[in-house]
Amino acid sequence: MANTPVDNNAIAVRFFESAWNKGEFHEELIAPDAIDHSTVGGHAKEERGSGSFRQIVTMFRGAMPDIHLSVEDEIYTDDKVVHRWVMTGTDTGGVMGMPPSGKNLRFTGMTIVRIKDGRIVERWANVDELGILQQLGVVPPPPGAAEPVA
Repeated sequence: MANTPVDNNAIAVRFFESAWNKGEFHEELIAPDAIDHSTVGGHAKEERGSGSFRQIVTMFRGAMPDIHLSVEDEIYTDDKVVHRWVMTGTDTGGVMGMPPSGKNLRFTGMTIVRIKDGRIVERWANVDELGILQQLGVVPPPPGAAEPVA
């Protein structure tokens, strides 16, 4: 019997909250041939397997060991789950290849996952990388804009 949309949302919440907030990577929740569609550093990529998921979580958790993901909105239907989220953390390890800044960062994003047979089989994610770079002082805010809120 197929999972309900509510079940699928619970799987996505369990995986992403445990991976981001606790550093616990539950391989059993990702299909071995899962496809990760993401854009990192402005470059679109598509990778198979759980390695890409693990790499992104490891990169951000290494840069911000106190990182915390809060799901702000959940939309789920059939086999897809959409989460709009906020992440916060202190940049002690260097975010996105930058030197550590010691700054408290707050950034947003959205993740869509497709779930089949109780496992994530596909993921799409968008992260406000420009907002991160502005908070780090690498990219200036637009003229007349208020300083980013950390």
